[in-house]
Amino acid sequence: MDSLNGRDAGATSARGKNRQRLLLALLLGLVAIVLMLRAWNGTRAGDQARQATADYVGFIKAVRHADGIADPLQRCLRYPNLPGSHWNEATSSAYCQLRNRRSMSLAELDALLQQGKAAEVDRTFAGYLDKQLHDPGQPGALDTAFIDAGFMDASAATRRIIDEWKRQSPQSAFASEASGMQYEAAAQLARGDGWARDLSDGQRVGMHQQLVLARQDLERAAALSPGMVAPYTSMIYVGAMGADIAYTYQAARRGLAVEPSNFALRGQMMAMAQRRWGSMFGGESEQQSEVDALVPRNPLLRMVAHTPAVDRATCDCGATHAQEIRLLTIAADKDSSSASLADLANEAYNAGLHHLAVELYSESLRFNPRNPDVLRWRARQMMMLGDTDGAIESVVQAVQRSPQDQGIATVLGNIYTATSHVKEAESTYLAVLKREPDNQRAMAELGDLYNHAGHQPDKAEALADILISRHPENPSGYIVRACNQMDHNLAGRYETIHYFIDHFGSQPQFKSQAAEMRAYLVAHPEKMAGG
Repeated sequence: MDSLNGRDAGATSARGKNRQRLLLALLLGLVAIVLMLRAWNGTRAGDQARQATADYVGFIKAVRHADGIADPLQRCLRYPNLPGSHWNEATSSAYCQLRNRRSMSLAELDALLQQGKAAEVDRTFAGYLDKQLHDPGQPGALDTAFIDAGFMDASAATRRIIDEWKRQSPQSAFASEASGMQYEAAAQLARGDGWARDLSDGQRVGMHQQLVLARQDLERAAALSPGMVAPYTSMIYVGAMGADIAYTYQAARRGLAVEPSNFALRGQMMAMAQRRWGSMFGGESEQQSEVDALVPRNPLLRMVAHTPAVDRATCDCGATHAQEIRLLTIAADKDSSSASLADLANEAYNAGLHHLAVELYSESLRFNPRNPDVLRWRARQMMMLGDTDGAIESVVQAVQRSPQDQGIATVLGNIYTATSHVKEAESTYLAVLKREPDNQRAMAELGDLYNHAGHQPDKAEALADILISRHPENPSGYIVRACNQMDHNLAGRYETIHYFIDHFGSQPQFKSQAAEMRAYLVAHPEKMAGG
């Protein structure tokens, strides 16, 4: 019995050791598999990174080639699509044509009005309407002309021009539409960008005053020209801003009855279909379904149908980094407007996808090459990636294409400053000011150059004096003056600092300047009277 028990114990021990060996082998196998997967993933990630870099290099090369094409339409058509994307050729082509139609600028309109030629202005806009209504190859010709003329500018200068147009041509539907658009912009400016619950009484009153004027002119435009859709597009937003939902729905019905496949109208309806506007017009899904059915009539509507994907990628809705990248990838895969592409580029930059940001900024400029902000952002991003020469070259090309564009020329000065080309920056800003002596941005940036890299504080102070005396509502003059005074501990610095903080310090865009001034006050406390 004892001998038998001994053999059983030995067998049990052997089986235990076998199990241990088997478990160890399995464990080692699993470890090996994990290591192999990691190595494979690492190799795959490395391959993807190399491919992305190669795609970027090829893309930038193609962009530079396209940018050398003189004709703006051909330049847009020959531009490369975003690497790896699935943009629709018909939609991209139609958008290129839409964005490159020559239309009257606000300066040209003003010049004609100064000669008493309002009738010529009306004939020009009537031609845009005729093309939009009767030429299938020119959808949105009039709508785009209204936008490109700059009527959505709330400034007093634009209001003066439009009022003169209305005075010379009181029966002009186009003048009334331009006026309604400008009042719409003025209402938005009075309202601000905050949530409705956070608006002050003053903001609400100012907004509603402008909305009343907008509705009057928009209704007049619609009555004078029943075939024009643009008034209804504006009415939709005017109604939403004023919380008059019935008016908004009525405007949409009226507009759709005239032109159901109108790009601008459908775009505005899709914007209102977002959740933050209460999912109007049946919500995004219903609008997508309606728009998809109309794409054969207007290929631009593919961009409208893709708007929800862009909204999800840019909504700041608390997504994780991985989710942000996924949403960006989906949004960038299909055709989008120039403004949406710029928004996506900003998101790509914030997500650390610097190559994608440059690519998206480039695509935005493809369709709107004269946007100075996007031009500046792309150049700055290219500099971050080590392509300083390319960044400068891209802006120089833009200046050469539009030599009279002061905004683009100012961007060149800004990029020269950022790359330590001080003399080039100074001469660029001075050239802008020679052509337009009251260009506020050029004065501000030249003052900043004199304060710092240029080491000419007297010239900086002189520019600050001009800015403040002519434009006391512009914070740039106080920033230039404060920098000079703080750098040299000059008399009057505390007054400048307190004025800036009191009047502009709460505005988010001036957060860094206000913080710097407050830090100066801590480091250089004021002497109390009698102390």
